[in-house]
Amino acid sequence: MADDPSTVDAFRVTQQLVDSAVPAVADIAVVEVAESALCEHSALSQTCGEASFRRAAFRGVHHAESAYRIGEASPVPSGTPYRRSIRDMRSRIVSPVPKRAAWLERDRVRAGVMRENRVHSLMVVPLTANHSVLGLVAFYRRAGSSPFRQTDLRAATELAQNAARTLGAIRRDLQEQGMGRRFQHILLAQPPRLSALEDIHGHVPEKGTPGGWFDVIRLPSARVGLVAGFCSGSGIAAAAAMSQQRAQIRALSAQDMDPGEVLTRSLEPAAREPDAKDPPSAAAHCVYAVYDPVTRHCTAAHTGLAHVTVVDAGGAQSIVPSTQAPAAHETYDVTEFDVPPGSLLALTCANPHELQDDAPGHQAPTTPAVTLTARTRATPPTDIATWNLPNEPSAVADARARTAAQLTSWKLPDLSFTATLVVSELVTNAIRYSTGPIQLRLIRDHTLICEVSDTSRAAPHAGEPAPNEQSGRGLSIVAHLTHGYGTRYTTTGKIVWTELSLYETDS
Repeated sequence: MADDPSTVDAFRVTQQLVDSAVPAVADIAVVEVAESALCEHSALSQTCGEASFRRAAFRGVHHAESAYRIGEASPVPSGTPYRRSIRDMRSRIVSPVPKRAAWLERDRVRAGVMRENRVHSLMVVPLTANHSVLGLVAFYRRAGSSPFRQTDLRAATELAQNAARTLGAIRRDLQEQGMGRRFQHILLAQPPRLSALEDIHGHVPEKGTPGGWFDVIRLPSARVGLVAGFCSGSGIAAAAAMSQQRAQIRALSAQDMDPGEVLTRSLEPAAREPDAKDPPSAAAHCVYAVYDPVTRHCTAAHTGLAHVTVVDAGGAQSIVPSTQAPAAHETYDVTEFDVPPGSLLALTCANPHELQDDAPGHQAPTTPAVTLTARTRATPPTDIATWNLPNEPSAVADARARTAAQLTSWKLPDLSFTATLVVSELVTNAIRYSTGPIQLRLIRDHTLICEVSDTSRAAPHAGEPAPNEQSGRGLSIVAHLTHGYGTRYTTTGKIVWTELSLYETDS
């Protein structure tokens, strides 16, 4: 805890307080700080009356002794002047300090040190902000000094106010960070069960801003999208930016865009009103990879602070280099590579602020980063059937026959009627609207995937034929019979895909 920025700030401001108070106001000055000004959990949950305290600062004259070390827990027993000031949030003077009293018996550690330091006069000033006690200052005068008076109490209270305001700001930051981190963890849901991956593990830094995130996205044709990202900012703002970027990437992925286009669109700064006074939102950094278990191929797009590492089954590790330089208006690199079976994919995205704060010579792996790792699986060749078809009407009957035979081989005869009807419609559309070769591919996964590729880039769409028309209902039939369908564009044309449940009970 002593290395946390909030703790460092709290200890610094309270040390400045005691340095100003000794010897101008007191012979000894001590500050205890509530845990709610030191850690996120306490800032979100602790009440002032039940807060635990930690010694934050000490200064004394003439080799004065301290009851607790800096950073050590410092209990405040009930019935003592210290606890009463915490309860009623009022400053008080205890002068003279009695040699024997019930409250001294309850606080033997402080009582013993006061006797050793020959303390005869005490002032207690609570450090309050927003009706909460965030700390406590105790001022002591030793033998040879005059007792505290009300003028001393006013001076001490004025000194304490600046420290109290700073502690209040520290606690607000902790609360905001804590709420942002809770929001962050709510969004980091468990990844879905997928045939393409196993041993999926995501990690966001425990410390730092809550803008780190990862996601695993189910894509058509047994493919999967993996994302790791970091949004700058702090607290709720960082978590909200992370949520927005995650939603954008999910929405763009659902449209089957390639990773480069997904990042280009999701990393675009939001449009702002001409008279907007607020600065634009902080930059986001991200890596988005799409893995295809059928081809064992991966395509990834990433910004400069993110990268993909592949560890093969033998343990050899390599950071995948970029194979395509970004265009002038783009901020990402594109990588394409084959993935050996059983490889580990590791996506890493560093916190940009942490990277800037690193000492010269530090490398990205030493920086707290979001990581997402997953071991890849390959679709067995026995679960894939591919046929090249001529672009002519006779191909439709051939496609139906091949589909029925393959489903019988896969012991899925109950799907034959539906699947052959879907394939017939897709192949018919491909023949009608393209001129080049056609390919039919069936994939047995959690669902039955039917794909028909052709050389046309025209997107198919469901028509609205008149009641007496005999054609134009193909895609409407496909949409009714399948659990989903869509179009994925390639460099040579497009692929129209559908998914059917393997068992009728799933529908």
